[in-house]
Amino acid sequence: MEIVSNILPIFVMIAIGMICKKANLLSRNGTKEIKHLITTIILPVAVFHAMATADYNAHTSVLVIGIFVVLLISFGIGFLLRPLLPEQYRRYLPFITAVYEGGMMAYPLYTNLFGADKLSNIAIFDIANMIFGFSVFMTMLQSTDSGKEIKPSQIVRDALKSPVFLAMALGIICGISGIIPFILRSDVGIVYTSLKDMITSMLNALILIIVGYDFEFDPKRVVISLRAILLRVLTQGLLFLPLIFLIRYLYPGNTLMMAALLIYMSAPPSFSTQSYIESEEPGKFIATTNSLYTVVSLAVYVVAAVMF
Repeated sequence: MEIVSNILPIFVMIAIGMICKKANLLSRNGTKEIKHLITTIILPVAVFHAMATADYNAHTSVLVIGIFVVLLISFGIGFLLRPLLPEQYRRYLPFITAVYEGGMMAYPLYTNLFGADKLSNIAIFDIANMIFGFSVFMTMLQSTDSGKEIKPSQIVRDALKSPVFLAMALGIICGISGIIPFILRSDVGIVYTSLKDMITSMLNALILIIVGYDFEFDPKRVVISLRAILLRVLTQGLLFLPLIFLIRYLYPGNTLMMAALLIYMSAPPSFSTQSYIESEEPGKFIATTNSLYTVVSLAVYVVAAVMF
């Protein structure tokens, strides 16, 4: 029943997005405005808090570097595999083979198996995911979607102008310095938490509504999405092996960390990708792929429940 309570809301919100489109309750311009709201205010606040409250130590640093390297490799593999998709969709493949949906998929699945007090095991992986996702990944996604040629210097400039990247950088500084943990332990912490919760409470619902709005069950698109899903599964399966050895070296005998890695790397591509795509057909393709990939995540969850 707990797994149903964790996963059912995801599908309900996606369904609401589909209904909003079918019943003309939300226009295409309306979804663009929602995406702008997400990427300029709500998501930066959520990212800042996550980075500011992360646990930073020697093992964490090594693991973050390892995950970051894996993200770079999986992103690069996506570029190499692009010819395997039709021309209309191939430029988006790198954004499917890399990054993970931690907050809305991996976190609840892991918590359901091992409890909320063990959530830090899987949150460690999300540090590198956020650093990569809201810098190089999202900057290149926006450039890809707009069709503009990008240069490394442009990536840096765009990242420095991105509210999410700036929030991430400030969050890391506050996390390492201990400012936010100190505030949370004080009386002011109640005010901080209330403000943060008020702003970010709508984040997951809005993103999933966008995913549902862009989803259309087109048989041809589903076939292409399944091909992209297979390529992601093969890529993540290949990169899972070296990370398991790293986990066993850093955390010998810690099966909970191995389970965390398994569940985390089986998560779909980031649902927030939807917030950065304004082109209609690519948005539908990404939405279809993300929605169908949840089946992979649930299958791995069952395996993890049996193994651990």
